Amino acid sequence: MRSIRLGIAGFGRIVELTHLPLLKKMPEFDICGVYDLTPQRRALAQRRGFAAWEHLSELLDSDADAVLIATPPHSHCAIAAEALRRGKHALIEKPVAVCAEEAFLLQQLAQENNRIVTVFHNRRFDSDLKIVEETIQSGMLGPIQFVERRFHQFGSGSSFGVQSFRPSWRDEISYGGGALLDWGVHLIDQLLHLKLGKLSNVHAMMHRLPWSKGDAEDYVAASLPLDNGILLSLHIHFASHAADPQWIVGGERGTLQIKSGGEAVMQLEGRPPIPLGGQSPGKAYRGDLEGVGNIYASFAEKLAGEGELAVTLEEAIEGMIVIDEIRAAACSRELRTP
Repeated sequence: MRSIRLGIAGFGRIVELTHLPLLKKMPEFDICGVYDLTPQRRALAQRRGFAAWEHLSELLDSDADAVLIATPPHSHCAIAAEALRRGKHALIEKPVAVCAEEAFLLQQLAQENNRIVTVFHNRRFDSDLKIVEETIQSGMLGPIQFVERRFHQFGSGSSFGVQSFRPSWRDEISYGGGALLDWGVHLIDQLLHLKLGKLSNVHAMMHRLPWSKGDAEDYVAASLPLDNGILLSLHIHFASHAADPQWIVGGERGTLQIKSGGEAVMQLEGRPPIPLGGQSPGKAYRGDLEGVGNIYASFAEKLAGEGELAVTLEEAIEGMIVIDEIRAAACSRELRTP
């Protein structure tokens, strides 16, 4: 099978630290060049041995079969849309777009041009989600009543950004920054992946804390009741040093808790706590490498006609619909607040 010639749009740190280490180990892919707005990042790409382009059109004029889109979220749709129109397949860093309308446009263009699109919802492969799935499927908790998914960190992660572009973009709405599109998209994907029922309603609050770190929200809380009565909820906090539990899953006979360090404990009625398998704190973050690798491998198999995508565009659209509903519910709540 011929290697997939991959062009990269956006040569930021997520590409440097996550994508490149994997791609170098995958003979299915051959990086043909990099498009980036900043001279410093293009120079770095050239030092790494890649062709570097100042304009997107140069990437799209190349012989790339597919484009990895790893720019800030506000530009995902425009770049992916142009790539699809030019006959390129697309791999898009999360979120697929900033709203469901944009995601539906990409779906339409992919269908019209017979192109394949996948999205890096790599957190659905994390060990904590696997523990939740296995525990629910075991039936030990009894019929599930609620699932809480939480993520706490101090700061938006803007320090992760490259200095030559705009390191504060994760705090700015105009670039697609904020807690909802950054981590909310991961948590929503995980909750939907459990397939516990159909979403029936959304109650939400989004808030920007008073520490003057941009105009994007750094706090999100949402309740997502299902048609069968099970209550899903998510909670994202970008100003917390606390080791908040990542998961709390409750059933009629017991509760599962997974702490931020990966420690998992099941508490059944009338019995001592039962420790379950977990991920050590040192390995927890790099679990994303396994997920990204799975997504790349399935993309290559799909292009070869030998398999299915690990993450489909339709699944990403489902998550974006929930994102839009959370925004609408939070806006409605603000309008009702005196």
